[in-house]
Amino acid sequence: MKNQLSLVLLVSISLYLPLSYAETAQDLFLAAIQGKQQRVQNILTQGVDVNSKISGERTALMAAANSGNYHTIKLLLAYGADVNMSDKQGITALMDAVMFGNEKIVQLLITAGADVNAKDAKDNSVLDKANTMSYKPLITLLEAAGATKTDKEETTE
Repeated sequence: MKNQLSLVLLVSISLYLPLSYAETAQDLFLAAIQGKQQRVQNILTQGVDVNSKISGERTALMAAANSGNYHTIKLLLAYGADVNMSDKQGITALMDAVMFGNEKIVQLLITAGADVNAKDAKDNSVLDKANTMSYKPLITLLEAAGATKTDKEETTE
């Protein structure tokens, strides 16, 4: 009788609990921006697309680049994150990394195939953004990777 009561109680409780919690692109984005590698990996193994986008068309890779989460970026790249995806404003993960002056992440993204000559929706190139920040090591790194000056950059010198 005691076992039957326990079983009835267990079944009754389970009716009020969700069967499963489906992870979303938003969950992946938040885990990436917070640098929670294990959580990112768990979400990806549940089947969330590594290139899924949230509002503004931002991806987890952009979030990790924006917040300087090197190891999370490596994990996302290992799962096939598209290094050249852009958001609604044309911003890429490489542009995010450049704007925050993170040389190690910029190098990682370049090595992964990031387009060093990409331009945003306002026609600003990756090199334009580095020049705006006046961060010489990044400018040198981008130029060594093949970034070329645009007409805009040549007229502002």
